[in-house]
Amino acid sequence: MEESRKKPIMIAVIVVCLGVAAFITFRGRGGGDALDDIPGDAMVWVKCNNPSCNAEYEMNEREYRKLMREQLFDPDAPSPPLTCEKCGKPSLYAAVKCGNPACGIVFFKGAVPNDFEDRCPKCKVSKMEEERKQRPQGGGG
Repeated sequence: MEESRKKPIMIAVIVVCLGVAAFITFRGRGGGDALDDIPGDAMVWVKCNNPSCNAEYEMNEREYRKLMREQLFDPDAPSPPLTCEKCGKPSLYAAVKCGNPACGIVFFKGAVPNDFEDRCPKCKVSKMEEERKQRPQGGGG
């Protein structure tokens, strides 16, 4: 009699555990919008590739990502240009401001091929490289 009562309880516990596991798994898979994770005051650098404009400015990162999401139909294609607020042409791309205060130029991401995307083509400084050098090295063993 004792054994017959344990079996349904054990089955119920297993079913509840599987339900909780499924809920946790699927809740973390895109139910939320990644734009909500970006702070409202986060900014990104952009630069116009139109030779008669060459504008460079910061824009709200949420807005930038929202516009990119709306324009990006093929994830394998290069990033499409956004419309420049200065000249009105579709020639605005993601950019980086040099981390070296003595230089400070704004350039397109990846201006130095096969290197860190924030490597300055003028003074060769890369903030990403410097941050990696500063990280403590994990010792295996």
